[in-house]
Amino acid sequence: MEKKIMNEVEALSDELVELCRELVRTNTVNPYSGDPNFGSEAAGQRILKPVLENMGARVRLFEPPEGVYSKMGVLGPKERDFKGRPNLVAEFDFGRPGKRIIINGHMDTVAASGMSIDPFSAEVKDGLIWGRGTSDCKGGLSSGLIAVKALLPFADELSGSIVYESVVDEECNGSGAGTLACCYEGYRGDAAIVVDGNDLEITTGCGGCLTADLKVFGRMGHAARSDGVSAIEKALIIKRGIDAFKKERERLRPSAKVNLGVFRSGVHPAVVPGEAYMSLNIVYELDEAEKARRDGPGWGGKQIMENFQKAIREAERADSWFEMHPAEIEWVKDLIPFQTPEDGELVRELTRACKDVLSTTPTVRSIPAWADAAYLYHFAETPTVLFGPGIGKLCHAPDENVTIENLVNSAKVIALYLYRQLSAA
Repeated sequence: MEKKIMNEVEALSDELVELCRELVRTNTVNPYSGDPNFGSEAAGQRILKPVLENMGARVRLFEPPEGVYSKMGVLGPKERDFKGRPNLVAEFDFGRPGKRIIINGHMDTVAASGMSIDPFSAEVKDGLIWGRGTSDCKGGLSSGLIAVKALLPFADELSGSIVYESVVDEECNGSGAGTLACCYEGYRGDAAIVVDGNDLEITTGCGGCLTADLKVFGRMGHAARSDGVSAIEKALIIKRGIDAFKKERERLRPSAKVNLGVFRSGVHPAVVPGEAYMSLNIVYELDEAEKARRDGPGWGGKQIMENFQKAIREAERADSWFEMHPAEIEWVKDLIPFQTPEDGELVRELTRACKDVLSTTPTVRSIPAWADAAYLYHFAETPTVLFGPGIGKLCHAPDENVTIENLVNSAKVIALYLYRQLSAA
């Protein structure tokens, strides 16, 4: 029977490629990407909905509720608008008691402007599909869907159910609102595969990530006069505090990167700038979140926040200006880490499926970068891994692409895993 399922995936391989290409041709760039030509996640969901309904799924579209972060006790971006940006959830119920498996991926992409290729061409060349979202993560959404479709001819042998989730707002500071909304709506499983994975590796966990925005104040004035106070010069003092924090943190934890990604100030060479803006990410590790929970602040990065604020206030002592004009620090988000045990059933059985399909043992590891899989693990209380066809080094790249071989192999592995978990026998 397992051979028949593999043959079914092969028979669906052309459909897999065309589904991926159709999604890539559809602009679903996140509206908060900074790209002036952002797209519509709803347009991508409209492609998937009839496909899933024709497969016999019960399909539901719903937008993340207003205030989803606060409703779930998560620090996330403020004033995010989800109107017209629905999640899609499709359920396949095989009519007998059994396990419930979640397949999850995100529909939105990062910006497409400035790419070195046509971002929406979905050109097929040299065994690759080219375009924005091919690796992150429309290829994964396509592989996951075809994996489910390959099982349907054998539905009489299956029990339990599959929940297929295509979510919004994972990218561009989105903080996983779509997946968080699925958890809020009560979707739970015995296991979850997030298809936003790369290189056919099994990713069992991720680090946490804090984002801080800082405003540094000067006094605007004419550049020819002496009464102006340059916010740029004052911000450079704050930057020395950031640099000291970064140096010490990365000395102790080389994977816990601190990245100052934005530094803006000034309006004209003849104007002394009155304000500077800085924004940075701070990666943190699982044991730090565990320590915070033990010590009282709660699960997440609150202790790192406190340490960072102390570093900034220490830097301000170098200049009396800051006594009356301290920098403002706003915490934008705290994306929590997770770790699914590597010796658990999910990792063990997915590894076995990889070996049987690929004739090689997959890499199993955690990553420092954040993934919204963390919410499935914590809030849906579901053992979760990332596994998918993406090419890690090309996610968000100007020449993003994915191999057709990865798409097909990913679908085979997921289909085999699902069959073994849901077989009525």
